[in-house]
Amino acid sequence: MLGSQRRVALDVLLACWGLGTWLGVNGLYVQLPLLVERLPEGWTLPSSMALAVQLANVGLVLYAVLRRLCPRVSDAIYIYGLLSIGTLALTLNAFLHTATAPVGGTDRSVAFLTLTFFAALVGCTSSVLFYPYLRHFRDVYLATYLVGEGLSGFIPSVLALIQGVGGEPECVPSADNSTLVALYPPPRFDTLAFLLVLGGLSALSLVSFTSVHNLRAFDSERVAQASLEKDDEATAPKESLVAGRWLVVLSLMACLNALSNGVLPSVQSYSCMPYGVRAYHLAVSLGAMANPAACLAGVWLRPLSVRALCALLSALTLPLAYILATALLSPEPPLQHATGGVLLIVVSWVVTSAGVSYARMWVYGWARRGGARGMRLCGAVTQAGSATGSLLLFLLVNYTRLFTQPAACPQ
Repeated sequence: MLGSQRRVALDVLLACWGLGTWLGVNGLYVQLPLLVERLPEGWTLPSSMALAVQLANVGLVLYAVLRRLCPRVSDAIYIYGLLSIGTLALTLNAFLHTATAPVGGTDRSVAFLTLTFFAALVGCTSSVLFYPYLRHFRDVYLATYLVGEGLSGFIPSVLALIQGVGGEPECVPSADNSTLVALYPPPRFDTLAFLLVLGGLSALSLVSFTSVHNLRAFDSERVAQASLEKDDEATAPKESLVAGRWLVVLSLMACLNALSNGVLPSVQSYSCMPYGVRAYHLAVSLGAMANPAACLAGVWLRPLSVRALCALLSALTLPLAYILATALLSPEPPLQHATGGVLLIVVSWVVTSAGVSYARMWVYGWARRGGARGMRLCGAVTQAGSATGSLLLFLLVNYTRLFTQPAACPQ
């Protein structure tokens, strides 16, 4: 890709557009080390958030219905609408994320989870809407867009590292001296300012897509309509062999997304919080930064062979197993009070995030050979795997005793 002729301005705009896809979800995700201590759900908040994100897959159904009812409407119209919804959701959440309402006799973060749902509509629907739109441009720009999508995790992570978490909570007597309550040191700037910055970045994504779609200066980088139609009708000479390969690749994609979008986010608070809020903060922020790093590897390096990819995934089973073990053993995981324990849990999360992200990018690149149908099928499997992982972990976290949160201030 280094030797490919390309328009730098288009690269920048596509990266900025990709930035808006998962910006809302990733931005709210890196705020969890602060929010789990301040919202009523506590350590179960990540699993509720993951489920809210996956419920946003209703956007896929709505998009399919609209395509059926209005087949002549350009996909660009839907993209405009989605990015506008994402920008509005982030801006409103900045002011409403602490609002609660009683549900079943218990206070719940209804506003936060509802607006998270609307912010997630962008990312969930992008898999079957944004990727096919990229077929209108030369193949070299797919990686650029994916780098932008990766930046939707990198930029919020950098902001979160600057923001900090304020430190460990201090237990102080309550007003009537009857109990101890946790006093949380404030970060450098609060969630309100953080989410307003993300709202501005989401607006930048909308402006960038508007430029990509409308500027005639990029016509030379577009693919001819005849080539698009040929790509849509592409079939392979050995149908049975191709079907077998697609089954394996799509199964891999489903498993990777069940992990990255369902299982891992739901258990991270239980895996990291026993080591301290700073460990959780670093694992979340650095792990999110590993995504664009993996995408950059796809831009600058040759894709791994199938055997090398299998070796990578096999090696990832070790840190993944350690992550799940620490979550299940919470609130007393191994090496809880040792510096080495903090380092090991943070490294495990970063390595696992990077490896899974690279494998997902490898599958997306492979899926392009199936044309528009292949990309849409890959996107649908992505969301199906994510939804399955999120629902399963929501049930396990909230309705079993597998995962345990200790009291912030033991009495």
